[in-house]
Order: sequence, then C-alpha cells, then structure tokens
Amino acid sequence: MVRQGRVRPTVRVAVVTCAAALAVGFGSITAMAEPEASAPAIVAESVRSADADQYNDAQDALVKGRYDAGFAALGALEAAAPDDANVAALQTFYANATADTAALVEHGSRLRGLSPTLADEVERAIAVIDEAATETIDFAPTTDGPRTAIVVLGLGLNGDGTMTPELVARLRSAVAAAERSPESPIIVTGGNPQSGITEAAAMQRWLLEEGIAADRIHTESTANSTVQNAQRATDLAAEIGALNLVLATTPSHLRRAISDFEIAGSDVIGAATSTPDDLPDLPALAPTARLGMTVDATKILGIPRTY
Repeated sequence: MVRQGRVRPTVRVAVVTCAAALAVGFGSITAMAEPEASAPAIVAESVRSADADQYNDAQDALVKGRYDAGFAALGALEAAAPDDANVAALQTFYANATADTAALVEHGSRLRGLSPTLADEVERAIAVIDEAATETIDFAPTTDGPRTAIVVLGLGLNGDGTMTPELVARLRSAVAAAERSPESPIIVTGGNPQSGITEAAAMQRWLLEEGIAADRIHTESTANSTVQNAQRATDLAAEIGALNLVLATTPSHLRRAISDFEIAGSDVIGAATSTPDDLPDLPALAPTARLGMTVDATKILGIPRTY
C-alpha cells in the first residue's frame, strides 16, 4: 500500500530566461527558489552563454536517457558555476536514476551545502520515486467517504473530441470505485482540447451519462501532462476537502502517476480497477527504468528545464 501523509513540496525553483541568467549568474537563479525573507542571497560568478547552452544540452541528454553526455555536461557546469544548486540537484536525481550510490551520496552532500531546503525536497522526491516504483499497489483501499477523492487522469482525445477506448477504461474503473465508495467525489483532469472539447469535459459528460450525480464530479480542464494532472488535481482535491486520493489510470502508467501525485503533495492510498478480482500485473521498476518518474520530479520541484 502507498505510504500516507506526504508533505506538500515547498520549493519552486524560478524559471529564469537565458538573458537573466547571463546577467545574474547560475547561483542567483537557484537563490530565487522562494527562500525565506531573511535568507542571504547566493552570489555567484558571471555566466557565459556557453554555460547556459551547456545546461540546456545536459537537460536534453538526461531527459532522453543519454546519461554519459548529460553527466559530462553537468560536470563541466559544476566546475564553471560551483554555486548552482540546480546542477547539483540534477546530478543527485540522475545518480539515483542510474543506481550510482556513490555519486548519489557525493552530489546529495554538495547539494545540501548549497541549498538545504532544495536538498530536503530532492531527498523526499527520490524516496517517493523509489517507493512508488516498487510498492504493492492497493486496488481495494479503505476509503474515507467525501475525504477520499477518485481521480481520473485524462488521455488524448480523438480529433472529433470523442474518447479513446483506453480513456473509457479508466472511467469504468473510476465508476467501479465510486460505487464501492458512494460518498467519494470524482475529479477528472485533462485539457488538450479536440474540436473544442477538453479531456475533462468529455469525461464529465460520459460520467453523467453513466448516472453519476453532477455534484460528485469536479473538473480540472487545463492540465496538459501527468505532471500538471498531479499538480492541479492535488490543488483541486484540497479545495474540495479531500485528504487522500485513489487514482484511475492505465496500469502501465500507474507507478509514474502515483510518484507524480505524491511528489506534488497528494496522499495516494491506492488505485481504481473495474475488475477487482482480476488485478493487473505491475512488476516493480528497476532503478534504471525510472527515467520518466525522475524527469517529472524535476519538473514538479520547479528545476528549470532550460536556462
């Protein structure tokens, strides 16, 4: 079962344009991660455009799993801008993704010296990734009435705004969970409109046609990715008073979704299935199979994708 009681992340590293980066230096970018008012600013050396390009090249390589190139670029950046906590955070995340324990300890220690707050968030996110990748998922969680929300993650619609069979399958599992927990609200999350219809609107319409009461359905119609699903549905759940979540998504997507939602601050207690007696086979993910979860975690913590 998923561990409960996640603490919502507090670090949001500001995304600064390349021009700003050249003006203030990489370390100053890190200093904009919503520090305490009394926290001293980090003063770093000026940054050449080549350094910003190197950061971007590192990110391009890492998100594609080209680790050798990504680590080489980050190592050069570490030498050029040693006060940049974003670089240390990326090194720490991807050391975990490559199961390099020695590098994880080394970079995590350096990150803590640069930004204890960011280090705390990275350590927490890595713990979530590792647990979500290996835990046994509860498909019959003990729900808590209106304080447990059932969240359906959107999926790309057909060009005419109709839903794919895979998205309908997600909804069927949510309805089954809703029948087992009749007081639980249902959150549908997804934007990406086709023919003027968002994923959330299409899901809402389907649920109404299936007899789900309108006041049980809450829509989040702006998310364009699993990361945004997690962030925005987590906020909506808090607004309606839900304390924990049951996720309805494609089984192969479930471990990544749980990781994203928990890093975003949700307490995920299990998953929905339309066939509780025929549970999906969800093998644990090896450390080297957690790239997508790692990339998403950097986004949720607000580590800039580009400088």
